[in-house]
Amino acid sequence: SSGSTQSTGSSGINAEYGNSFKDSLSFQLADVRAKLAKESPALVQQLVAVQATVTGIVATTTTCIESMQDREKFWQEKYNAEHEKAKKLEILYTATNRENTELIKTNAPQGPVLNEDQFFDAIEETLEKMDNLDKNLECLEIVKKKKEDTSAGDNAGDKKNHRMYSQMQELINKYIELSKQDPEAEPSWQVLSKSGETKIYRKEEQKGDVLMDFLVATTLVEGVTAAEMTEVFHSKELKLKWDHTIEGDKLLETLDDHCAVYHQILKRVWPAAQRDIVYASHKQQLDIQSGEEHPSWIVCNVSCDHPSKPESDSSYTRASIEVVMFCQTIGKGPSRKDIKCKIVYSASVNPGGWAPSAAVRAVSQREYPKFLKKISSFAVDHVKNSPVKF
Repeated sequence: SSGSTQSTGSSGINAEYGNSFKDSLSFQLADVRAKLAKESPALVQQLVAVQATVTGIVATTTTCIESMQDREKFWQEKYNAEHEKAKKLEILYTATNRENTELIKTNAPQGPVLNEDQFFDAIEETLEKMDNLDKNLECLEIVKKKKEDTSAGDNAGDKKNHRMYSQMQELINKYIELSKQDPEAEPSWQVLSKSGETKIYRKEEQKGDVLMDFLVATTLVEGVTAAEMTEVFHSKELKLKWDHTIEGDKLLETLDDHCAVYHQILKRVWPAAQRDIVYASHKQQLDIQSGEEHPSWIVCNVSCDHPSKPESDSSYTRASIEVVMFCQTIGKGPSRKDIKCKIVYSASVNPGGWAPSAAVRAVSQREYPKFLKKISSFAVDHVKNSPVKF
């Protein structure tokens, strides 16, 4: 108890001494500052400015050090995590490599080692078997194609009462009338764009109580007839040569001599889903109208249903189309220099899935000129060395 009392007294003495020393030092500093203020006020102001600057530098430096310490801690934690991940991957790789080595040893073929001649003999024998397999597959494809052609021929005929006949004739009559109109003079036609001979119009028409509009493109192609242009557009074999968006096109049914049903698969445009179309394609030569030298031709491609390709069983997104190409030969010929093909083209496409109609219309307006340029170039090159066909 006496020791505790003595310690407490001693601490009080030290505290009292410290306070008196601090007060004395403060008094002396205040005295010095007062003397300096009297003798040199400018020096005092400079000392105050230096003190403020040093204080600011110390504060800023402290903040920077704390920020660097936080950043160093962040990167250290990230490094530790990556290092731990690398260790786990290394352990997994070692274990997998060990299992694969044991598996290879277990499944290693047992038998004599082939010398060089035996090795190459085995390779040649394998290649010969592969060649024979390819020849057999080619023969099977030929037989299959003959059967499909025979089946298509058996189903062919003049069956004008088929299920698509009325719809096709309605489209044909509509575009015959459109071809007679002058877009520049008709108030229902609105010019959207012009590029050389190619023009894009918006055409308004009344359907019941609703005013509808659709896009129509017109162009002129020199050195090609209407029959030749529609053949390029309609032929499945030719279409695959110029339309690189198509992955496959299969004949499903022949409705008559002019109309058949196809299943077309389009190449996928990532990231959108891949599309397919089931459509009836009708190609027809039209009667010569007043003022024409040669018959006009038309192709109508219209979506339809078919029992062999129901939409519910399709692994693709089913698109629907209504595409019409009307072609008229201008000029008597017989030289290709004296003929042109007037095209009236319209394509109404619903890509299926979710797609805003405004976006579809904008894409269509941009793609019309590209499509007409592509098919026109191909048609000119395809027929340039062939006799003129009307």
